[in-house]
Amino acid sequence: MRAVRADGNGGVAVVQVETAPPPGMVDPVRVRIAACGICGSDHQLARWNLPATLGHEFAGYLDDGTAVTVRPDVWCGECDRCLAGESELCRAEGKLMHGVSIDGGLGEVVYADARGIVPLPAGVRAVDGALTEPLSVGLHAVNRIDPATAGRVLVIGGAAIGLAAVAALGAAGVTADLEARHPRQWEAAERLGAGRGATGEYDVVIDAAGTQSAIDRAVELLRPGGTLVEVGTWWDPVQIGTGFLMKEIRLLPATMTGHTHGDLEFAHSAALLAARPELVDAIVTHRFGLDDAVEAFRVSADRSAGAIKVVIEP
Repeated sequence: MRAVRADGNGGVAVVQVETAPPPGMVDPVRVRIAACGICGSDHQLARWNLPATLGHEFAGYLDDGTAVTVRPDVWCGECDRCLAGESELCRAEGKLMHGVSIDGGLGEVVYADARGIVPLPAGVRAVDGALTEPLSVGLHAVNRIDPATAGRVLVIGGAAIGLAAVAALGAAGVTADLEARHPRQWEAAERLGAGRGATGEYDVVIDAAGTQSAIDRAVELLRPGGTLVEVGTWWDPVQIGTGFLMKEIRLLPATMTGHTHGDLEFAHSAALLAARPELVDAIVTHRFGLDDAVEAFRVSADRSAGAIKVVIEP
């Protein structure tokens, strides 16, 4: 089958590969890919030249035609964290991770663990189901706080995860402000009901940018004793200074997606996608075929040109 993999030079290429259930997957189910989103991390993983097919934001069809989305990490279900209902903290995390250690969704077919397969709700197209993964990450970030008592909330970063956090907050009855860099991101945020820009100080800041400047901005805008939810990915070390210490800011990492109160967050994000169909047009800016993956990755890397979420449809 055709698949997108690292080309050994920091980029990607479309290649022919064999597909089979990965070793160690207990209950593999075949999924025919309908669409897969490109995450910012996919660019980094390509630079690392990992051997697996890229892509952890995907949806497709089972052999019986059921439209599904797939949680990309395979949790063991046996360690103390899994048994405590915290599958996002599974001690085996990363051993089986689509797009990282096992083949992901940037291909025509993938084998996925049956526990991570979530049927898409009625009205959600399979080609739009790829948004479930970034939505679930934004939802997990919101679940790290209590939205009912959160107070004023600011989201920093107007890419897909930041917009997902805005949507998840809105579903919980919280209107957040958002800071973004690019016009298309501002437009999407306003369509989802976010306030434009920061005013005053905040009880909670969700950093979806993952940069030093975003951390500094969060510390500046948080009230003393406020909470910083870190959902952005730090590819390089960041610094926290005396402002962070003097304000006694609480730091809550929120990188993965898992279970909240015993419920699979992936299922909740699929329901959110069904409840707010405008999310698709607000977040998905470009669609490409699989053979155009190299161009899709180029567009995905250029936020200034208006890209938010770029999706590849085999």
